Amino acid sequence: MVNVTAQVSLIVLVIALGFAFLRLVLGPTLPDRVVALDLAATLLVGMIAVSAIETGDVIFLRVAMVAALFSFIGTIGFCWYLQRGPDH
Repeated sequence: MVNVTAQVSLIVLVIALGFAFLRLVLGPTLPDRVVALDLAATLLVGMIAVSAIETGDVIFLRVAMVAALFSFIGTIGFCWYLQRGPDH
């Protein structure tokens, strides 16, 4: 039952990732694209976590934590850039 749930979760996450990339490409403003990129990174972390549950391999959870950390730092960097503006 866990494998079926993990497979369904992965399918839903892949569909959501497709919509996030669509927003990343079509986003009218730069903040929309930053939010879409953050969402895509969060969905990727979720996919890694579901894969860890499905396989039972703990190393995937460490990879997910590192990916989440880099995503957070990247989002903070983008927000700092948007707040300062491209003029500085």
